[in-house]
Amino acid sequence: MPTISEPSSPDATAELSPAAALRQRLTHGRGRLLVIIATTLVWVMDALLVHRIEAHHRVAHSFNPLLSSLERISTLAFIIVTVGLTIALYRSRHQHLFVWSLTYLVISMVQVVANVMAMVMTSSAVQGGGLANLWDVAAVYMESVIVFMFIYIFLDVVTPGGAFVWPSRDGEAPPVPHLIDYLFISLNVNSTYGPTSEVPISRPAKLFMALQVLLAILMLTVLIARAVSA
Repeated sequence: MPTISEPSSPDATAELSPAAALRQRLTHGRGRLLVIIATTLVWVMDALLVHRIEAHHRVAHSFNPLLSSLERISTLAFIIVTVGLTIALYRSRHQHLFVWSLTYLVISMVQVVANVMAMVMTSSAVQGGGLANLWDVAAVYMESVIVFMFIYIFLDVVTPGGAFVWPSRDGEAPPVPHLIDYLFISLNVNSTYGPTSEVPISRPAKLFMALQVLLAILMLTVLIARAVSA
């Protein structure tokens, strides 16, 4: 099983590949807190979206109990995964960190796909309300961007040699990637349907980019339909 291993000391960061240096940053100091905050943000957005669907009766009343049950299950799963991820981060249990990170990403990916499909299936139920009524589309869009950002970070740190080729100036070593770099990649895929300067060399990364493009096209379709209705 792959593990999220680290060097023996932070001083070794300069000798690491860009992806390994990022792994060092995310598993030490304030990087660990940023990981927990970002994972919590994804869950909060998902909870707000489900509440909006229930409150505005955008699905049949018979499905509301099912939505409530699924939301309780996802909340319980989030709490368990977050606790496990936090313990693994702060106790440096790298093998457990890989398992908890993968579990979180699977749950988050299912949530993103479910939210996009829910938007598609309930788009005809929304009539009028003005452009301010499109905030849930924007929330799903940003949730997708953040979740795929996590996926690209995960793939980069667990793939030997990294999943991306990071551009650098002539004669300089490749820079250590930052969270903003992965956010930039995810935003590009969501908006321009492809990466720009960073080259994916991992096949799983390419597959996830293809999935993100498909979801982005669906979100754009719903956005246009809802904007016309509004």
